Amino acid sequence: MSTEQNRHLVRQVIEEIWNGGDLDLADRVFAPGYVNHGGLIPDLVRGPEAIKISVVLYRTAFPRFRVTVIDLLTQGQTVALRWAAHRTPPYAGVQGGPDRGPDTLRGMTFGRVVEGQIIESWTCWEPGGAEELVIVQDIRAWARSG
Repeated sequence: MSTEQNRHLVRQVIEEIWNGGDLDLADRVFAPGYVNHGGLIPDLVRGPEAIKISVVLYRTAFPRFRVTVIDLLTQGQTVALRWAAHRTPPYAGVQGGPDRGPDTLRGMTFGRVVEGQIIESWTCWEPGGAEELVIVQDIRAWARSG
């Protein structure tokens, strides 16, 4: 695949899977042995199911969750994505709830694409920000309780 096709594939993952919830697409664009070498949740599952579980977890915990692409670079099989994940806390706007607006978590994901499928990725996010701490704690707490 060309670098332009790899770029399109990653944008499709963000828009259709993460933002749109199209879990069936994960079966076509992630290799059966896909491995996520980093992220906010433990990497216990491989293949397309790893993405499906992550997407369901985030979208269930934060129904107004959105990912935006800041930068997207490709070279050969490697794709580098700089992203921002936005979520509105479930208690935002609730009378008596904390007075907080949307939280934003920024990070990078590096992926490797072979023959039209993502076979592995590495994810990291900006450390130390209050939003990062809150989102990470919320996701991990929600994962343990569900």
